[in-house]
Amino acid sequence: MKVFDDLATLRAHLKGPVATVGNFDGLHRGHRAIIDRVIERSRAVGGQSLVITFDPHPLRVVAPERAPRMLTTRRQKLALLDATGVDFLLILPFTMELATLPAGEFVRRYLSEGLGAREVYVGANFNFGRGREGNADLLVRLCEELGIRAAQVEEVRSLDSPISSSRIRRAILSGEVELARELLGRPYSIEGSVVHGATRGASLGFPTANLEAQNEMVPQDGVYVTEAVLGGDVLPSVTNIGTRPTFEAGTYAVETHVLDAPGDLYGRELEIRFLARLRQELKFASPQALIEQIHRDVSRARDFFRHRAGEPGPTA
Repeated sequence: MKVFDDLATLRAHLKGPVATVGNFDGLHRGHRAIIDRVIERSRAVGGQSLVITFDPHPLRVVAPERAPRMLTTRRQKLALLDATGVDFLLILPFTMELATLPAGEFVRRYLSEGLGAREVYVGANFNFGRGREGNADLLVRLCEELGIRAAQVEEVRSLDSPISSSRIRRAILSGEVELARELLGRPYSIEGSVVHGATRGASLGFPTANLEAQNEMVPQDGVYVTEAVLGGDVLPSVTNIGTRPTFEAGTYAVETHVLDAPGDLYGRELEIRFLARLRQELKFASPQALIEQIHRDVSRARDFFRHRAGEPGPTA
């Protein structure tokens, strides 16, 4: 995937691309259905596939108080888009000038004259243009008036409801990481650097990696079955999120105990994938009571991974 942030520079590489436009936060199953259609059509017509997205999120410019927390870091978003197999990515800097551009002018200036799009596909809930005046129906009509084939991609549903980034955010904030995984089509993950903590985990017999997370969205406080991704290794783990209330003056932390100790992780880059929620964070009467509970948590996590290893087919 080739990435551009300048329309004129990208245009020199394009000839009648098949495109889609959107924020694509989280790149969930609904987003991938749209991008899959774009890639399929680009191959059918012998063209190139193009994803157009924005940075920052439009609401951060027009209504910062309503701007959502992003599901992915920029690095994660680019990696996920690259994995789809799309040919080109255009990241448009979102400014007040772009925010006040009428819907028709956006289609003409960017999709038609700017990029020379041959076909355009968007999701059913797509909005664009000044004051979000345009929707998917209007985009299709405007494109067709300019000789661009356009269509809506049918929404992807799960458990009788449409998949959306806002629905995934709600699931993560309530600790429903299994639901988030179903909607995303992969485990929700956060990433960052391992930093020094209070070393209480080691003193309890369960050393942990303290993650300085780069993500804006972190699951609800609690204990989770996770996978720790370190370089090319995917390691079974248990992660605690919260303030560690058993100890006085506990500070907020994301702490991961790798079931089979990988050695010193300080300063390393780590990704944590959330697979299942074990329990809420609790205050225990004593460190010994906490140790006993951690033993139970680790045992349940090992059972989870043994069960998953015995299941047929892909597990991620």
